[in-house]
Amino acid sequence: MNFAKIVAALSVLAVGLSCGLTPQISSAAAAPPAAAATGQAAAPTLAPQTGADPAVIAAFAKLKEGAFAGKANNDDVAGALAYYAERSSAAWVGKDGLNANAKAAVDEMKKAADWGLDASEFALPDANANVSTPDAAGEAEAKLSLAVLTYARHARGGRIPLATLSRILDLKPPLKDPKAVLSEIASASSASDYLIGLHPKHEQFVRLRQALLKAQGPAEPEKPIDEAFLIKLPDGPTIKPGSLHPDIALLRKRLKVPADFSGRDTLYDEKLTEAVKVFQSDKGLKSTGQINQRTRAALNGEGVKKKPDKARDVQRIAINMERWRWMPEELGSLHIWNNIPEYTTRTLKDGKVLFKERIIVGQPTWPTPVFSAQMKTIVFNPSWGVPDGIKQKELKPRLQKAGGGGFFDQLFGGGGGGGGVIRAYGLTPYINGRPIDPDSVNWASADLRKYSFIQPPGAKNPLGVVKFLFPNPHDVYMHDTTQRNLFASSSRPFSHGCIRVQNPMQLAEVLIAQDRGWAADKVASAVSSGGDFVLEKPFPVHSTYMTAVVDEAGNVSTFGDVYGHDSRLAAALGSKVRDFDSGVSGSDIETASVAAEEDAAADTGEPKPAKKRKGQVEKKSKTSYRMPESIGEAMSGLVAN
Repeated sequence: MNFAKIVAALSVLAVGLSCGLTPQISSAAAAPPAAAATGQAAAPTLAPQTGADPAVIAAFAKLKEGAFAGKANNDDVAGALAYYAERSSAAWVGKDGLNANAKAAVDEMKKAADWGLDASEFALPDANANVSTPDAAGEAEAKLSLAVLTYARHARGGRIPLATLSRILDLKPPLKDPKAVLSEIASASSASDYLIGLHPKHEQFVRLRQALLKAQGPAEPEKPIDEAFLIKLPDGPTIKPGSLHPDIALLRKRLKVPADFSGRDTLYDEKLTEAVKVFQSDKGLKSTGQINQRTRAALNGEGVKKKPDKARDVQRIAINMERWRWMPEELGSLHIWNNIPEYTTRTLKDGKVLFKERIIVGQPTWPTPVFSAQMKTIVFNPSWGVPDGIKQKELKPRLQKAGGGGFFDQLFGGGGGGGGVIRAYGLTPYINGRPIDPDSVNWASADLRKYSFIQPPGAKNPLGVVKFLFPNPHDVYMHDTTQRNLFASSSRPFSHGCIRVQNPMQLAEVLIAQDRGWAADKVASAVSSGGDFVLEKPFPVHSTYMTAVVDEAGNVSTFGDVYGHDSRLAAALGSKVRDFDSGVSGSDIETASVAAEEDAAADTGEPKPAKKRKGQVEKKSKTSYRMPESIGEAMSGLVAN
């Protein structure tokens, strides 16, 4: 690889600096200490009303007993005490026992499994309990109120403190005030309807619940496998369109594309080529039409079903229902939904998808966080500044190495040092807002926090021609990219946390059309002019981690647990942790490394990277990305974003 190509490659690889996240493993072990599940609020100093029903007085006394409250949330206990301090009569019990509303509430809570919850977590009174004494009546009253509050908390996403799962789950579940819950259910015409109404109304939650009921029911008879899936292509050479090869006859049967004329079964004609391209696109492969080993493997793998595991299916659906409970009650009539494990972004308006495209998300060690924020600005032809976190974690070690007469001095022609590295990235260093000569600083010992590093707009800028800003504490945004070849991979956790969009200009056109009513040509004019486009009507962006999504027909699609959140949530909910595939495979590693370089070489006409030498052992990465041998061994994580 010549010097010019190295410099160009380094500029492209600088996309690894585009986000300011601190590298982290999203695990419970990495999370900061969190408050206990029982909360921190202390019960207020209250007392029942004078002349209150004996059952109310007894219920109040029971709620003040620490042993009685048990595992109940402290905020719920405080809310119940505040509620009973204002009541003169019992809500749930009468002289004959539990009233009709109480029995309806008990019956509904026993059906918690139908909503992905655990009925055993609600300490319910006996529906036929003897309440002839004030103490017994008060105990049943207090017990049911705490059970209702626990159900309400779980239905609204308060079952697990999110900070105990991962630092990057930055959501605040829409919990209801406990006192308000008891007041509202007491005045509701139907206690069961009130409890049902506490669950999310999001379309995906509703669909997941229907899928849950179906998965919990009797197993459906397996549908017969399409005979075309039974046809397997053997290992063989890459077959290009227009070729004659015996495997083409098998391929025609596999894709159900018969030859137009007798005797031409082995000709790889245009009609079959188009069918292969469609298949490749659907499977996240590069649509070349060439029958290579990855395409053969994808063809042979389709239709292969995992061994049925009803418990795993139920658990995964329930886990994703739990995540929808954490979401804001209102997603926004217009909003963007970035689903990390699906590597997909959607722009929706009133439930209709206006835009859907592939995205690239953070590596497992630089995970994209889960949060919601307001999109406010679209920036055309953006400059790019290196965030402080990446200055220290990524850039500093390379500048220090560059000053020691080692690899970088050789790479940049001897004596280039840190200044050569900075120029290779296409960066301009600044101090106090003033540009400086990169060779005027001893970068091996400099405090990088005092300097700004800016790359101007241009073809090699890692942000491409557009970025989408929705201010958030994680410094995450959506943007264009120069590494378009990585979108060909079926799994795409390659960034340092930010979200790269395959067709960002189309997204910009959709958003600006919704905001201002502009046509595509006017948006194109704004791009050429550059600068910030401030939205008149900011709208929500939701970054989620949904490993199960249900379509309109009720079909459930599942995605790899790339960050391990499924396993941690299952364990936190007290369930047996099932085998959740990470969704990352060796073929994805190949796409992001050697295959990507081969694509680039094909585009530029330069030589392809050397094939692996006989006997050479290829190092496997624990993440979904292996660095290209030519530069990656020196550049570490910079290539990955």
